[in-house]
Amino acid sequence: MPASAEPPPIERRYLLLTFIPYYLDDAGDVWLDQLWHRDFVQHLRYLPKLTLAAPRLRAEDGPDDLVRVELPAGAELELWPLPHVQTTLSAAAQLPLTAARLWRAIGEHDILHSGVAGWPIPIGWVGNAVAMLRKRPFVLMVESAPWRPSTGDEGVKDHVRAAITEALARFFVRRADVVFFTQPSYARTLAREGQPGAHVTPATWIDEADILTREVAEARWAAKGDRVRLLFAGRLVAAKGVDLLLGAIRDLHDRGVRVDVDIIGDGPRRARCEAVAEQVPGLRVLDPVPYGAPFFELLEGYHGVLVPSLGDEQPRIVFDAYARAVPVIASDTDGLRPHVEEGETGWLFARGDRAALAAVLERASEGASTLRRMGLRALAEAPGFTHRGMHLSRWRILHGRFGRR
Repeated sequence: MPASAEPPPIERRYLLLTFIPYYLDDAGDVWLDQLWHRDFVQHLRYLPKLTLAAPRLRAEDGPDDLVRVELPAGAELELWPLPHVQTTLSAAAQLPLTAARLWRAIGEHDILHSGVAGWPIPIGWVGNAVAMLRKRPFVLMVESAPWRPSTGDEGVKDHVRAAITEALARFFVRRADVVFFTQPSYARTLAREGQPGAHVTPATWIDEADILTREVAEARWAAKGDRVRLLFAGRLVAAKGVDLLLGAIRDLHDRGVRVDVDIIGDGPRRARCEAVAEQVPGLRVLDPVPYGAPFFELLEGYHGVLVPSLGDEQPRIVFDAYARAVPVIASDTDGLRPHVEEGETGWLFARGDRAALAAVLERASEGASTLRRMGLRALAEAPGFTHRGMHLSRWRILHGRFGRR
């Protein structure tokens, strides 16, 4: 089959279970938040008999970025509303109703698509158990492992919850028919060795239209000049390495070394970022911009993107940066190491090592030409990591397992 060829759609009743809500308006139209919509509609290309099991909310109560779901020709979308819960206590109180609805829904479908993580409780724990009891095949998506300790600040309760979640994740992964992992380390630590149906498919969100041509990329680099500007874009929480980054910038400032870094994002560490920015020249805290064209236009103005993550997730911004010919300076974690080639598409530094991060920031501040070379090399990698291509890979895997009765 050619690399771009699409297999036939999977004509099975496919139940997608998530705690990400959908929104219904008075006309009965379905709306999703922008990022979830971007991903969800790709499923409709190859799952024409799709059912969404998720909390239902009113469209008028939704966020400002809601997008209406338009069904492609031949596609059907059924909805199974679940209770909307926001705390562990409310999730526990609604558990009997949730389990009852999932028992019926899974029994009426051929395949369950679920996961092993979630808040306030992983809904997949319920769905996966029901699928096993009802002898239905199930597909798992392991995108991240947020339960794993990463900052060193976790308490006893966090460690107990992490141990339980890890054990259940491993239990369900090893009994699933198909598992999609976003990185090799998840497969190595959760799946059985050589487990059939276990596949690594990195999570990517870029479209072909987001990728600069070589000529445009070179023009963008010519306009940047030699004064290096770096970007951190993400949730402003400890696990993203925000405190580590601020500490490294402060250390350089105390030594008389200036680095120009912009931070964009929201989160509990934003006030701290703003406080440090008032004291350290070169550090700015900017308001977030919508993902899509505004974000990509912002991104291409920088010499490098900073990803000092403490956890082992695989952030999508790596491929966002590559699409705009921007290299990545990242923690040497399981989620980042496979995609940042040292000295070729970016630089890696030891996870959680403040001195190492300070050293690579100083190196970057003096290395505009090296960053340019790595950025153009990163651009060449981007076409292999499009969002559509990611779904095509998963489509082929699902078709190989479920495409024929």
